[in-house]
Amino acid sequence: MAVSASSMTSVSDGNITLMNGMVQRYAETGDYLEGLRWAIPHILDNLSAEAISLFLHRPDQAVLECVICDGPVNITGLKVPHGLGLVGRVFHEGKSNLVADATHDDRHFTKVDKQSGFKTLSTATVPVRFGTKSFGVIQAINRRHNHHIQHFRQSDLSLLESLAGALALAISNFRLAEQVTKDALLRRDLGQAQEAQALLMPVPEQGGYAAGQTLTSRQLSGDFFDYFMVGNRLAFCQGDVAGKGIAASLLMARCIALFRYLARQNFSVETIVRTMNDEFINQPSGQFITFVMGWLDCSTDEIKMINCGHTPVVWVKQDGTIITIAAQVAPLGVIPFEDDDLHPAQITLDCGYLYLATDGITEARNRGLELGMSRFVTLVKNLKGRDVSAKLNGVMQLFEKGNLVTHDDATLLVISSGEDDG
Repeated sequence: MAVSASSMTSVSDGNITLMNGMVQRYAETGDYLEGLRWAIPHILDNLSAEAISLFLHRPDQAVLECVICDGPVNITGLKVPHGLGLVGRVFHEGKSNLVADATHDDRHFTKVDKQSGFKTLSTATVPVRFGTKSFGVIQAINRRHNHHIQHFRQSDLSLLESLAGALALAISNFRLAEQVTKDALLRRDLGQAQEAQALLMPVPEQGGYAAGQTLTSRQLSGDFFDYFMVGNRLAFCQGDVAGKGIAASLLMARCIALFRYLARQNFSVETIVRTMNDEFINQPSGQFITFVMGWLDCSTDEIKMINCGHTPVVWVKQDGTIITIAAQVAPLGVIPFEDDDLHPAQITLDCGYLYLATDGITEARNRGLELGMSRFVTLVKNLKGRDVSAKLNGVMQLFEKGNLVTHDDATLLVISSGEDDG
């Protein structure tokens, strides 16, 4: 069938008008369905159809749902399973379909006719697609002409295909705009979450008993550390939550909150570790936490601590001797702890330094070679500086300068007696 230039121009102009109208309504309301609701009656008039329905794909339910319709019967909310009826078939195959006489076509979904009393004589059903992306199906029912119902023609199907293309382009743009908005809001929320996480952990102070830092591999970290004075004792901890992202960061915040609450009650290392473990076992999240917790008595330099499945703690003594304190029990949230399981390591720091590192530190690489525990021990043994902040910076600057590279969160906490070792 030949198509005149004037007909093609008319179709093109109609699509532009349709697009402009939908975009304007979307801009006014912020709801892309409002733009589509405006468009459907115009498509109905262009086709001289008795009824028209727009079905959008709901992948989570494996159905096509009628979101907008215009005609004598309101079928909004009707859900057609994938592959069922003309609507399901057209969506599945991605090909338009013209039915001259629906009463003799077993592909017609007769449920609506039976429920409403509306009689479908002829249909034009077209996929709403943009490129390879299928959004749904639009179906026109019963062509009207001079107050009589007639069959749709191939030219009607072609017109509907053109209008469906305008719909698909609009839906694609609407959803893209919504995604951009959501991404911007998510970036804002993540930025605020990052700030909140940073505020959870203490800032190093010159000449203090402890200094720590976390380098995050993503926006939110599952690593954490904390320390604060309770009387003349320093409570300190470091942990690494299994997993990444928001879930890990929320569990990390719970760990810090619980640690602070328990330590401020002056509870023993054993009580704090057992209570935290019970909390995470009784409220399972499917995650576990490697964890080190200890007390430093600042008047005697004595430390009591327990390593729960964490990277070995490195103690560099004043004379350069190295002692590592390996994990004594399982990570938090794995198995219950009995009283006999918890035996704190006890050391006298005596001007030495304690280094607590997550596996993002020990698994970092230099020119493709993993640092590992042995090289980490050598590194911290040879660190220069007079206080914990200088020792901390000596390691973390290697990451900042690119000498060490990690694809995981990397956290280091340094503990000392607070005295100058020369």
